[in-house]
Order: sequence, then structure tokens, then C-alpha cells
Amino acid sequence: MEQAAALTLPPTEQAPAVARRFVRDAGAGWPQHALEAALLVVSEAVTNAVRHGTGPIQLCVTSDDRFVRIEVTDEGRAIPPRRAASTDVMGDGGRGLHLLDVLTAEWGSEARPDGPGKTVWMKISRT
Repeated sequence: MEQAAALTLPPTEQAPAVARRFVRDAGAGWPQHALEAALLVVSEAVTNAVRHGTGPIQLCVTSDDRFVRIEVTDEGRAIPPRRAASTDVMGDGGRGLHLLDVLTAEWGSEARPDGPGKTVWMKISRT
């Protein structure tokens, strides 16, 4: 059975913490590994939306027996680029997208069809 929950966040420094609480509540029945991965990736995606996006942030969480899907939408036009793994572990930026590569079954981003902005989505395995 699919479950869904959505929340609008202001683009403030408190948004990632609010998003984590929301996902923790939504994922109360998920396996521990899926919940921990979801908390990390939602924090990264919402932080990026605050830093690089514009306007309010929409957070949508859906889950079924196989996957948790998290979508973070903002009004910024810049699509997050996929980067090659860096050997400079102390360098600035880009590590969060590598975190998505490691913790998700897949992730991507797309321009919003209904207005300005983009959605970054992530799928996390529940198995």
C-alpha cells in the first residue's frame, strides 16, 4: 500500500531540521536502514534547496513496500550537476551529490513542468 505526505518549507536555515522531523514521523514504520538513509538525503537535498534554490520548498515523501521516494522542489532553475568523484576530500562542494549516489537506489532532477524551478528526487530501497 502506498503512503504519501507533503510539506511546504520556507527557504531558511531551519528547513533541513524541519524536513528531518517530518521524514522521521512519516517513516516511523520503515526499516531502520531506510529511515537513516532518508534522513541523510532529505537533509542534503533541502540544504541544497535553501542554498542554491529560490522560493518555498516543497517536500513530498511517498513509500510502498519496496521504496521510499523523496521529492524536494524549489523555484530555482539550476539543475544539480552530476560530478565525477573528487580525490580532494577537503575541497568545497559536491560531496552531497555523491552521498545521494551512495545512499539511494537512484536519484535525479528535472525541471518543473508547471512553472519555474526543479525537483530533485531520490528512491531508497526498503529491503
